[in-house]
Amino acid sequence: MSGPTFPQVEFDDARGLLRSSYEDMQAVLRVPWVMFAARSLAVFGGFVPAAWQAARTSFATRHVERAADELRTMAILPGDDPPDPRPRLSRLGFGEADLTQVRAALRALNYGNVKYLLLITAWCEGIQGRACGGAGGPGRFEPALPPGPPDGMAALHLVDPRDTTPQVRELLTRVTDMHLHHGPSSDFRVLANWPVFLQVALDDVLGPVVRSAPYEATALALLGRAREHVRGLPAAAGLHPDAALAVCSEAEVAAITGLLFLFQRFILDVTIDMVRCAQALDGREEAVASPFPVP
Repeated sequence: MSGPTFPQVEFDDARGLLRSSYEDMQAVLRVPWVMFAARSLAVFGGFVPAAWQAARTSFATRHVERAADELRTMAILPGDDPPDPRPRLSRLGFGEADLTQVRAALRALNYGNVKYLLLITAWCEGIQGRACGGAGGPGRFEPALPPGPPDGMAALHLVDPRDTTPQVRELLTRVTDMHLHHGPSSDFRVLANWPVFLQVALDDVLGPVVRSAPYEATALALLGRAREHVRGLPAAAGLHPDAALAVCSEAEVAAITGLLFLFQRFILDVTIDMVRCAQALDGREEAVASPFPVP
């Protein structure tokens, strides 16, 4: 990978309060990975444990589940469906067993990305002193969802860009450059387990639309709606500046503010991308439906 190494604390390297925060985040959000933003922000002292503690009560509710389901439906780009990648994949020897694994990974990612979009938005709004929930009062709380991943959700393995093949490093560099990102997202590190699929997805499904006018408009609409949902959360789900300064220095809070702004765009892109990959394989309706609906 070209460019500087972006520091982060991977799940397996986390210890103490940070490790328990990672585990609780996964359990409450019912997802099998910790977002890149949290892993990067974890280098700043106590921010992630404090910010997650502020968010966890609201994010355990069906309010967030419903908001996530709506945002997923908004992540479809206007216009024609993407081309079906399966004929080309078949010619490259990528069979049904491989596709089954990719579909399972996409279901987990598409379930979780919209939740992480809401979480990053809450943290971003909070640290900039804007409303991030609580306007409706405590009476708006609903019974918490059962913690832990839903039945049938796939475990995810994130390929380490520093310890993989030259082919995969080249694909991840392409992903990063295509999106003007600072590093490969968790989602693309997952898809890197199937480099043939990732290659075809970049060539035929994502490359023609990333950073296009419809893509940018979709991202902007998603962000606007995510901010509306965050303001409606049962309780404040982000740290306001004074609360952040209680666990971080002024310089760290300034860096965190910038990183959250960066990662807010980052999660918008991967949300659109993974929905589009699912749409290419199985159609629009399947792509936007909750992979793990809550009764």
